[in-house]
Order: sequence, then structure tokens, then C-alpha cells
Amino acid sequence: MDTRSKRWRAAVSFTAFFLGISLLLTSVPEALSLLTGGSWKRTSVADAFQEDYQNTRAFRDAVASYLEDFLTMAVGGNANYSEYSVSYNGEITSAVMEAAEVADAIGEYGSGGYHGWDDGYDFSVTISPPSSYGSSAQAAHDYFKEDKNVLYDIRYDGEQKYTNAEGTGLDGPNLKLPEGYNFLLWFDGSKVRVVKDGRELDIYGDGYYREGKDWYVPGYKNFTVDEDAARASVVIAAAKSPMLYVRGSYGNSSAERQNNRLYWLEQNLKERRDRYTGMAASCAAGVLLLAVWFLLRGDKRRADAAIARVTGRVWYEGKLLLLLAALAVFLAGPQDALREITYMVREEYLDPWIFTYYAQELSRNGFSLLVIFWSAYLLINDWRHNPKPWKHSLTGKFCAAARASDLKLPLQRRMVRRFGAVLIAAAAFAASALALYAGFRVYNRDSLFAFLLLAGLLALLLWMLYRFARGNRETARDIGALVGQIAAVHAGGLTMPLDLPEDADLAAAAKDLNDIQRGMNEALEERMRSERMKVELIANVSHDIKTPLTSIISYVELLGQEEDLPEHVKDYIRILESKSQRLKTMVQDVFEVSKAASGQLPVTLETLDLGKLLRQTLADMAEQIGRSTVTVRAEIPEEPVMITADGQRLYRVFQNLVQNALQYSLDGSRVHVSLAADGTTAVASVKNTSREEIARNKDFTERFVRGDDARTDGGSGLGLSIARTFTEACGGRFSVETIADLFVVTVEFARQAAEEQAEQAED
Repeated sequence: MDTRSKRWRAAVSFTAFFLGISLLLTSVPEALSLLTGGSWKRTSVADAFQEDYQNTRAFRDAVASYLEDFLTMAVGGNANYSEYSVSYNGEITSAVMEAAEVADAIGEYGSGGYHGWDDGYDFSVTISPPSSYGSSAQAAHDYFKEDKNVLYDIRYDGEQKYTNAEGTGLDGPNLKLPEGYNFLLWFDGSKVRVVKDGRELDIYGDGYYREGKDWYVPGYKNFTVDEDAARASVVIAAAKSPMLYVRGSYGNSSAERQNNRLYWLEQNLKERRDRYTGMAASCAAGVLLLAVWFLLRGDKRRADAAIARVTGRVWYEGKLLLLLAALAVFLAGPQDALREITYMVREEYLDPWIFTYYAQELSRNGFSLLVIFWSAYLLINDWRHNPKPWKHSLTGKFCAAARASDLKLPLQRRMVRRFGAVLIAAAAFAASALALYAGFRVYNRDSLFAFLLLAGLLALLLWMLYRFARGNRETARDIGALVGQIAAVHAGGLTMPLDLPEDADLAAAAKDLNDIQRGMNEALEERMRSERMKVELIANVSHDIKTPLTSIISYVELLGQEEDLPEHVKDYIRILESKSQRLKTMVQDVFEVSKAASGQLPVTLETLDLGKLLRQTLADMAEQIGRSTVTVRAEIPEEPVMITADGQRLYRVFQNLVQNALQYSLDGSRVHVSLAADGTTAVASVKNTSREEIARNKDFTERFVRGDDARTDGGSGLGLSIARTFTEACGGRFSVETIADLFVVTVEFARQAAEEQAEQAED
């Protein structure tokens, strides 16, 4: 039930949003055009809501135009009309219009052979009369007389010249109207009198004419007539309720609509009133619907997501082309304005009014605006809810296929192919530019099509250059990442693989490097696991041996205290004592190595004199050195060489090194123990000549490693391993170097600065 409620609310929310936006888009642009179109636009709106069409500005302009035409007929003027002419001998405006409907002149002014302002104001008509009528006043009379919505009586020097009010009782001087007519205009040669609904109107005000505000009729102090017009008199009566007049002209196989100017004026006012009312209702309904959407805006997101799932199946180009087509139709709608703009561009001048007119015409095309909005909305909604919607496109499919084919080629061929495509595009652009330039030189004229073609080729070239540059940038980035990964692997980083996009140029190389990295990491982990198991095994075995070994040593000591033992038994006891002590030392060494390997070796760092430590070690081993067959040479400076280390651990290091040298040196050779120091480093070394040939490519610091695997001299093979482990635990560096049979062990520590030594001496 809750799911159904959510779906219902989402549907209501989106429907309210859709209808609200659609109603506003079809009404608000025209409403804004009316509000910002100047006073004449606002007057147009006010006229549309007048109950009586005779109270409108459009009616006043129509009557003024009739008076102008009738005065021209009275003085017998020719058809050479100039708008707002002072002399009434010009063109008979609106006289003969059988070629076009007068309704267009009063209402929608977008077609026909005339020009004028919108909504029936301040217009002038320049439609030429048919040749059968010529340009005579009689032809005009023949045209006007059938329209009984306007009765007229035209006199010159008191003589009636034209009228269509025979027998109606129309009387201008006495301001009398026939039945069905409620408006009368009487011009007596100098001034105009107007009667409406039996009441005479004041049309002159303060006596001065102002453009767009007053009746456009003679009689003002600044609007007079010439001598010919002063001899004329005109009476005009307008019907209270205009009707349509049609005359059958069956010899021409058609029925002719008469002038019907006032009829179409009234109809146009009604149509505009209905349109403006509908516009206001649309705006109000749109606002209310958007209010509903605002209250349910959270539910609309579900509707947007559902719509995106549907639109996501449509090719991206289809959605984009729909938007571009709607935009093109919308912008190309005002053809007259576009032709004028094109003409101005060619003439190299622009008048700002044309853009205002263009914008006003665009505001009328509500349907195209609606299509544009919803096309853009669907496209943006697609972007919001579908990840990378452009991937689902024909272009994307083509590019993906081309990319897949490209990736099958070696890297070097791919890069050459890309550069070749850019060269081809550049050559095409250059050739087109040369051809267009040659055409301009030959024909000496411009061409919008040629310019657009050149612009399109330039855009294609720039796009290909961008793609080429972006591809090179991505390849350079991938090369940098690959080089960095190689350096990381070299430094021991074996856990973080290099991730490159599948379509990257170096994706295959990155995959191979990752495989190598993974293999090395697995091998390293296997080796570390093996070493850890080895250390744990040794530690466990050593621990198990320690208890019985202690008992053996104790019993051997007790046996040694017995008296009256045969000599051969005493020899056995001495051998047992030697071997048990050796085994004890070996077990202790194994414990130390195990602790160091597991990081649990306790270290107490302190400041000590490395030279003093070396001299003490040699002094403690003097007896052992004296029993050996080698000579020890010490080269240790007298001044202090201060370092930071664990004295006990470091003592054990040099003890093992000297003991190792005494044990394995060539008889009669010399062992050199030296200490050298500079401003930052202290280096101690032990050098000896091996008794046996030194094996090549062997790490002597590994546990249980001997120079000769067949040797059984009693060593445990842990001496150098312990020395290295203790040195590194104290923060030093331990290294072994073999030069032929020369065996060199170096221990290096950072030396304390002189200032630190002085401070510690004071302390």
C-alpha cells in the first residue's frame, strides 16, 4: 500500500510540474512581451477588455483613417499617399483592398502587402488597387459603399459627391443618426464634432494635438487643413454592432467580402480578449500547479528517475538532435526579422531595434519554446540519473569499436596512426581554406555557406587536435605511473598494484608488471613464512634442550669434583664439560637470534666511546689472542669517538668478530682491528686473511652459515649473524666484504657532533 502511495504521489508531482511549466511557457513570454512592449502594447490590452469597441484606440484610429480617405476622395486626390500628410491630395489609404482581407489590416499584421504596427494601431496600408479600379475616388467609393457598418456622406462646396447613406436619415450638421448607429463624426471644413450614444464628445481638449494620445483629425491649433480640404465636409456614422457584409459575384465564381473594417476590428478585440483571458488563466493555473509540485517535490525525484530509466535506452544522439532541431526551428521562426538581420550584416550595419523585434517574434512561438524546454529537461535529467549517458550512443559505440581495434595494434603504431589522422584533418582544412579564398578572389563576394563550411572544418580540426593532445597527455600520465610503479617495486613495494583503464595504451604493460609484482610478493611472503617457521622451530627446540642441558652441565661439574678417578675418565669429563659449554653457548646464541628476528631483542641505547669499547674488548680477549697463532694489530685513535648504541650488545658484536678472525685466520697472519672517524661517521673494521679459500657469492651473515660447509671446528655458524643483528638493532650498519682470501667486516655508526659531546661532558 505504501509503495502504491509513493507511485501515486510521484505521478501527481511530475504531472503538476509538467502541466505547470507547459502552461507558463506558452503564456508568460507573450505576457512579458505585452508588459515590456511600451504604452501602445498596454493600450492594446486595455482595448481588448472594453465592452464597447468604440471606446478603443483602434476604433479612433480606424475612424481617423476613414476621414483621411474621405477627405482625399472629396478633393479628388491621386493615389500618392504619404502617411500623416498635411495636404489631402495624397493616396487613398485602405481604398481598394480586394486583394487582401481588411481583417488582417486590423488584426494580425504578419502578412500581406502592407506594413504597420501590431494590434491595429498607427498602421498604414500600401496595397495597390486592382487595375480595373485605377486610382480614382470613384473606385474608392465603389469599394467602401457596400460596407454598411460605416455610413458616409462626402460633399465638396456643399455638393454631395459620394455617399452610401441614401434614405437612412443621416444628417451631419444636425448630428442625427439612423437606427442601429450610435457614433457620428461631422467635419465641417475646419473642425470635427463627434457624437456617441447621443452625447457629444470633447476631442480637442486644450486644442493641441499630441502624437499617440489624441484623435488624429484636423481642427487642432497645430493640425489644420489646406484650402481644398476646407471646402469639403464629411459625415461618418459607425454601427453599434458591426456585421459581416458579403456580396455575391458569381460571374467571377466567388463571393466577395466587403471592406468590413469595423466588423473585423470588433472581432479582433474579442479574440484578443479571449486570448489574454486564457493567457492569464494559464499563468494562474501554471502557478497553482507549480505550488502543488513544490509541496511534492521530493516525490518528483522518483518520477525523474523512472523517466531517466526510459530515456536512457534512447540513443544519446536522438535526444541531442531533438533539442537542436527544436532550437533551430525556434530561432528560425521569425523569417522577416532574420532576412532583415542578414541584410544588415551584408551591408555592415546593425540597428538595435531589429533584435527587439526578433525577440518579440520569438516570444510568440510558444510551442517551439515548449519543445526546447522539455528536450533540454529530458537531456539534463538523463545526465543526472544515468552515469555517463553519452556512452549509450552511436558515436560512443563507433568510438569504442575504433578504440578496441586500435588497442590491438602495438603502441608505436597507435601513436603514429593518431598523428596521421590529425595531419589529414589539417590538410583538409588547409585545402578548403585555399579553395574558399580562391573562390572569393574570383567571384569577389562572400558566402555564408562557405563560411559555415570553413567553420565546421576548423571545429573538426580543433576537435581532433584536442583528442590527439588529450590522448598524448593520458599516455604521458600512464608512462609516469608505470615508471613510478617500477621504482616502487625496486624499492620493495610489492603490495600496491598499478591500476590503469582497460582502454589505456599501457594497460597491457601495467598488467604484466602487476603479475611480476604479485609473483615477487608471493615469493617473498613464502620465504618470510619459511624463515619464521625456521626461527620458531629453532627457538622451540632450543628451549626444550635448555633444561636437560643444564642438568648435564651440573652432573659434569659433580663428576669433575670426584677424587681418585682414572686419568682417562678425567679426560672424558673434560671433553663432556667442553662440549656441554659449547652447546650452552649455541643455545644462548639461538635464543638471541630468535629474539632479534622477531623484534623482541631488548636494547638499551646510551652514549659511549667506540674506541674505548674496542680497546676493552681486545683487553678482555688478550689471553685468547695470546694462545692463537696470529697477531692482532689495533689502529684505534686516542681521542673519543662518541656514538649512541647498546654497550653490551656492541661488546658482543666485536667479541664475535675478533673471535671469528682468530679462529679462521691463516697461521702466522695478522688481524687488523681499526677505527676511523670523520665529522659524521665512525667506522670500525676487522680484517683477516682466511686459512681456507673463501667461497664466492655466499652471505656469511646468514644464520648457520660457515665459510666451509665441511668444517667441524666447533663453530655454530651464528657469530656473524648475531653480530649483524645486534649492530642493526643498535642503529648501525653491518657489512662483509671479501677480496680474494681477505675477509673484511665493517661496522658503521653515526657519530655524535662535537657540540653534543661537549654538552654530555659537562653533564
